[in-house]
Amino acid sequence: MKIYVFEDQYALNLSPISTTRAVFDIRIGSETFLDRIRNLFPDQPISLVVREELTDLVSEAHTNYDVNPKDYEDGLWLSGSVIWSEESNKLLDRENLTFYSDGRLVAANLSSKDAARWHSKGGPLKSDYDALESSDIDVNLCNYLWDILKLVPQTINDESTKLIPIDSQDYSKVNLLNSEKIFINNATVMPGALINADNGPVIIDDGALVYGQTYIEGPAYIGVDSVINPLTKIKSSVIGQKCKIGGEVDSSIIQGYTNKVHDGHLGDSFLGEWINLGAGTSNSNLKNNYSSVKVHINDQLVDSENLHIGCFVGDHVKTAIGTLINTGSVIGVGSMIASYGFIPKTIPHFSWYVNRKHLSVDIDKFIATAEVVKKRRGKNFSSIEKALLKKISNS
Repeated sequence: MKIYVFEDQYALNLSPISTTRAVFDIRIGSETFLDRIRNLFPDQPISLVVREELTDLVSEAHTNYDVNPKDYEDGLWLSGSVIWSEESNKLLDRENLTFYSDGRLVAANLSSKDAARWHSKGGPLKSDYDALESSDIDVNLCNYLWDILKLVPQTINDESTKLIPIDSQDYSKVNLLNSEKIFINNATVMPGALINADNGPVIIDDGALVYGQTYIEGPAYIGVDSVINPLTKIKSSVIGQKCKIGGEVDSSIIQGYTNKVHDGHLGDSFLGEWINLGAGTSNSNLKNNYSSVKVHINDQLVDSENLHIGCFVGDHVKTAIGTLINTGSVIGVGSMIASYGFIPKTIPHFSWYVNRKHLSVDIDKFIATAEVVKKRRGKNFSSIEKALLKKISNS
């Protein structure tokens, strides 16, 4: 049976991270949503159903998968914004059923004819499929980015169960607490670092470099080829591949390829890729009146129902030194910030916010800079990426 991993009409509720990628390509720990599904169903062929404007980008990123296929087989449809577990294998046996969580369609076991009928009505990006018998299901559905952040402890714990703990004797000059929950692959951890797994596992992936005098408290994941500078404090966080990290990072996720090299606080936040935070950039993650934080997401003001919410930063954002980011801020893709005092809580895509004034980013100059940035990490800036970013800048 084929697996169809789909986005739905709520995909942009995970913006600005989902503005430039399919929801299933968002990082949840050492894995993305899609990585998790692929590992749960290693023997099943997978197709991907995404927003039309992302078809070429997703096809370029996932060359082994069909993207937005024209024809459908009998298959299990899984939401790309659910952190699925081993229990999801049981869905393969539940034929001709749809599955809902909190009133939202998250899975469906459909015949080829039912899938084609759904596609003719716009598919999951336009509507739920409600022509079959339905059943409620208890899953980790991530409606917003802060839902992913809250699940980091569970996600990293699940991922660590497949790994082999280190031999503490190999790291005699590293301070280790609860070494049986510390997992270091082919990485370098220098003498004097303190790794504390008392509150959850710590996973340090291939090629990572952790300097001495650094404190890492689990649950935490340090991604492939990332560099953690001396005197850095990381707690309950996920650092994606090829990042350079300094200062304090607490209860946050960084998608990858991002620099937060200098001192400054990043808390309860989600950052995309190709971001550079200037020295002293810090965010607030708690309101002075201890009320729940409201966040402007997808043209709506949403009550997060959380006291601790930081900021959500899209790809290719740059901040100047000393930038102050308020609680519940959303910074759009491709923006540049250089201003005194707290910046506005909502910065549109491709904004040049300088000295409390909004200007538009020159897209051609932006692309020229982005090409340099990606080349420094050995990556090409494809024509498909450029076309998508130009479209976003004009929207």
